Amino acid sequence: MIVGVLVNISKESAKIKLTWRRENAEDIEKAREFFMNLTKQGWLATRRNGRLQRILEFKPEYEELLFLPVSEGG
Repeated sequence: MIVGVLVNISKESAKIKLTWRRENAEDIEKAREFFMNLTKQGWLATRRNGRLQRILEFKPEYEELLFLPVSEGG
């Protein structure tokens, strides 16, 4: 039995790293909410798969996502 929520949010310069345990339903729900909130704000969700891969749909099995801000102007 897994007790407690194990979602971890950390900041790496301008990036935000989100990790969770896929065995924990509460973790998954909190991670999904975080994913939805940030992507609605315009952040790009990515995951490391040898290189950064853009993620358009939340999947519990990922267990880790990296969010990148979209630069304005330029």
